Parts: sequence; structure tokens; C-alpha cells
Amino acid sequence: MAGCRTSLTLKTLLLVCVLVALAPRMASAQAIVSNGSSADVPREIVLRPEVVPYDLENANWNLALAKVPFRKEPELSPRHVFRSRLQFDKDTNNAIALIWDQPKHKLYLDLNRNLDLTDDPAGVFSSTNKGFQQLFTNVTLPVGTPTGLHRAPLDVYLFSDAQGNWAQVQLHSHSLLQAKVTFQAEDWQVAAVDSLFSSPGPTAAKFLLLRPWAARTNRVSLYYPPYGIVPFPRRLFWLGQAFQIEPRFDTGGETAVCKLELTPQQPPLADLTLSGESLGYALLCATNGYTVLLHDPPGTVKVPQGVYTVSAVWLKKGPVEAFRLPGEPRVVNALTNSRLVLGGPLTNSVALERSGRKLFMNYRLQGADGEFYCLAQQDRSKPPEFTVYHGGKKVLSGQFQFG
Repeated sequence: MAGCRTSLTLKTLLLVCVLVALAPRMASAQAIVSNGSSADVPREIVLRPEVVPYDLENANWNLALAKVPFRKEPELSPRHVFRSRLQFDKDTNNAIALIWDQPKHKLYLDLNRNLDLTDDPAGVFSSTNKGFQQLFTNVTLPVGTPTGLHRAPLDVYLFSDAQGNWAQVQLHSHSLLQAKVTFQAEDWQVAAVDSLFSSPGPTAAKFLLLRPWAARTNRVSLYYPPYGIVPFPRRLFWLGQAFQIEPRFDTGGETAVCKLELTPQQPPLADLTLSGESLGYALLCATNGYTVLLHDPPGTVKVPQGVYTVSAVWLKKGPVEAFRLPGEPRVVNALTNSRLVLGGPLTNSVALERSGRKLFMNYRLQGADGEFYCLAQQDRSKPPEFTVYHGGKKVLSGQFQFG
């Protein structure tokens, strides 16, 4: 998967990085196939809440501390009690009164928004941390979105100074709605991801995550598009089939679920010739509303006609996985026959940059498409090594440092 590049004065010797795949336990929801459809074409997929072991989204800000008590409060400590309102970005409609009793390691939230912080038993949380930094886990907030009330499980970090003059909050989201779907004899992770902290306010199921089920433990983030999250599309082209896709929320049961309705479509198609090695999957987003998932070996495939940008590329060869780093948008004109290079072979290289008497060496992993890639998991205790030769004689060696 990786080669070696040699210059006249520089030769790199790289250690082999052993990737260890995370294996958190994650329950799998089942896809529901409507009556009368082919068992290989899901027409309705039910996404259920799942917790993942990484942050999908986070936000932090200074709390505006209230100077007077709320209408009704629990028994509190005499000092280091912070009163404020928890809100999402500038969305004051979702503001929730809070009290942080630092000495008692307690967080009180006014979930019913009546300014009585004694009548919300589900809004009382405890922290195992002491001092000026405390973490409250599994805090579920009722959040209003354009599609209705949404329950958002979060982790809440609270910080203050020693004198109690100011306080800060950090919110971390690490849950999504997902299902395991078997399509054309392969298992896939289909997930809807909320956007809680961006303007103009919280939005449920704003993004779609679609990838092989075996890759579900790979970290994803709203802030890092190469991981494979894309804005929720109106249309989806998945393994050679086109669908109109519509999310609906069902809050009538004990746990809210998101139901995806997939309606078959027949758009005009164009040939796309793929080349490159080790393609695990790739996501292309078109101006015509289609998101195309590629999970094909090199060769010619059919895609809906359109002008696409490459949103994500994930490579896999044996236990080694890599993803493409963000760069200039890659545009693919698939109105007629088109060619697209994705992935490997990956080449190890070093970029040299001189600054005065200093020489900076930056390690890079470049694909056959000219783009730069990063190994999905790396043993950071074993960074790549380098050796410098001059006139055939070793003059310097060392290790790169992870940025």
C-alpha cells in the first residue's frame, strides 16, 4: 500500500505502523423492509439511538452568571454556586436554566423550563470529580428542532476559577441514530447525525453516515469531512441503485427513532471509469442532489449524470486503513464518460522546506490521485524514522514528530 521515494540527498526509512482496530460494543438496530419489495432493496430503514466512543460534535463558551436566584431552588452550598442558562449557540428558544453546586458536585437543570429547579428529578446529575473542573455524563436535554422536540444525550464539562468569579461549559455529543442494513449481501452502517451546536440552531438528522458495517468503529466527526459524514442528501445512489431518501421522526414509542423512506428512482446514468488501488469506499456529492457511494474495484461503473465533488475517500488493504486529507475540491464531470483516480498505491515522501539555517522535513503519504492521505490508526510511540546520507555516507538520522 505504501512505496518509497528517494532523492539525491535524502533517503527515508519508515517503521511499519501496526494498526489496532477499536472494538467498542455497539448494539445493532435492524433494517425494516416493507411488504412487497425485494429483500435486497430496503424501502424503510429504522434508525435507533446509539452511543459511540468519540465526540461527533462539541461546543464551549463562558457562562453568563445570574446575580439573583431562580424562582425556586434546591438546598445549595453557601459558596461556589453558579447560576446561568444553557443554550445552543445563539438559539435562546432552547435555553435551560442551570445551577452548578460545585462543592456538592451537583448539576441541576430546569428541564420543564418553569424556573423551578426542584421539580425535575431527571434534571439532577452528579459528578465524580472534585474541585474546579467537573464532568457530568449522560445528560439528556430536550431540544427543539425544526422537526420537533429531540432528546439530546450529552456530556457536560464545567470549569471555574478558584474564586468563583467565572465559569465555562463544554458540551460533547457522542450519539447518533443508526441501523445495520444488509444490502446486496453486504452489511452497512446507515446513520443519521444531528447538528446541535451550529447556526441557526439545533437540527436533527442534518448529516448522513453511510459506510461498511465493519468500519463503524472508525472515528467520525462533523468537523472533519474526510471521515465520511455528508449533508443529508435528497437522493442517494447506493451500490448501483438510485433512491429518493426522506427522514421521518417517530417519537410515539418509548425511544424516538428516525425512519428513512427510500423510493426507487431511475435517473439518466453515465459511465465512470475508476482507477487506483485499495478503495474501501468513497462518497461523491453532486449539484443535482445525488450522493453516490462507490464501493467498487477499478473498472467502469454507472452513476447518475451530474457534476460531483469528492467528499470522502477511505482506503483499506488488509489491516491497514487510510483516509484522504482535505484539500482543494476534486470535481468530477460525469455528464458523459468520465475517469476518476482514487486511492493507492500510497507513496511515502518527505517535503523539504528551508527557513534560514533550518531545514524542515514534513512526512507525507501521497496517493495515485495526487492527494495526501493519513493512516486511520497509528502507533504514536513509533513515528516514522529518517536517515540522511551525503556522498553515500550517513550523516544524520532521527524520527518525525506527530503534529
